[in-house]
Amino acid sequence: MFAMSWFHLSALGGLNVTALLALAIAAWLVGARCWRLALDWCLLFGAALLVAGASQMAFLGWGIGLRDFDFTGFSGHATRAAAVFPVALVLLVDRRGRRGAQGQAEDVPERRRRERVRAAALAGVVLAVLVAIARVKVRAHSPSEAVAGCLLGLAAAALFLARLQAARGHSPRPLLLGLLAATLLLPRADPINAHQWLTAAALKLSGSDRVYLRRGWQPAQGPYVPPCVASRVRFDYLCV
Repeated sequence: MFAMSWFHLSALGGLNVTALLALAIAAWLVGARCWRLALDWCLLFGAALLVAGASQMAFLGWGIGLRDFDFTGFSGHATRAAAVFPVALVLLVDRRGRRGAQGQAEDVPERRRRERVRAAALAGVVLAVLVAIARVKVRAHSPSEAVAGCLLGLAAAALFLARLQAARGHSPRPLLLGLLAATLLLPRADPINAHQWLTAAALKLSGSDRVYLRRGWQPAQGPYVPPCVASRVRFDYLCV
């Protein structure tokens, strides 16, 4: 049962969870007419994904990594979870600038608001750390990869939250709350196999038909075979 909990936590970093939340955050910011914040969020989240994906492709296609640290690339799950969850939780509790029924700003003491924001950010960090630990527990990544991914995602979240606190008033929307609850409670939907896409891209770019393996730090003995029936293979290596 405890092992199932680690798999459940690990699933929270999947694209089917984190991408949905990331899009919900961007859509909410656009709906709140925070155009610059929406752009900042998309750029920071996208940059974190790009760094994590590029590091994994570098190893798969060219064997670039840190062998002494058993590092073959930033954990994508840990990166996405660390970037998304602190931001989503802070947006849910930060009610600065919310309007009452009479159009008057509600009297929410600044000190209490900041306490809520800090507590939400901390909860998001804890959840992200648990996802990173879960990636190690389910043997998807080494400790160095999980830690590096978590730190990368937290850096993106911290940069955005610093920008958020300097911005004008905003208030959370029920849609974001609903999406957050759904993704936390229902993470068992069919996951998007991001690693398979990265593998296909790395092989195409490197011009090789073999991926590098952690064991021995050498290319596989045989050509890469996509994990699907031949009728679903596109571009030689990609399952669709």
